[in-house]
Amino acid sequence: MNKKKFLLLFILCCALPLAAAKLVLEMGWFSRGASSHGQWQQTEVFLLPATTEKAHWRLAVPAAEGCDSQCQRALFTVQQLYVGLGRKQQQLQPVLLGGTKPPEQFNVFSSLQPERSIPEMLNKHILLIDQQGLVLLSYPAPATDADMAGVAKAIRQDLLKLFNYDRTSA
Repeated sequence: MNKKKFLLLFILCCALPLAAAKLVLEMGWFSRGASSHGQWQQTEVFLLPATTEKAHWRLAVPAAEGCDSQCQRALFTVQQLYVGLGRKQQQLQPVLLGGTKPPEQFNVFSSLQPERSIPEMLNKHILLIDQQGLVLLSYPAPATDADMAGVAKAIRQDLLKLFNYDRTSA
């Protein structure tokens, strides 16, 4: 093989993957950031005070006045998810926001008053809050009983990733 053929093949082998990558990005065949199932918050919303407890992550259900059926389904979903975490429960604290006492059947929840009013866009959502009190992800509260399993699965997948990569709660 002469030098020109070798050089041409070498350049082709280097340029072909780059051209293919550019084509994939230009055509929109690559989906960025599809690893989380919740809705990332676009603005910083600090709802709770920072915590020093072992449970660095908090799943919060906002309840303004009383708890309607959608709120009850969200509470049930979070409680089932919490119970299903097993030994990883120590890293999560279920919270009912709004200062109202949680119903008796939801005894895993602690009631906390938010530091500021809950934005309208976060009502009727299940909120994932970090140890600093910052809302990171929100999930729509299940509207029907059939939606509860899908919402719980999405939250569980995101939580397990967070637990795995969290180095602050060793």
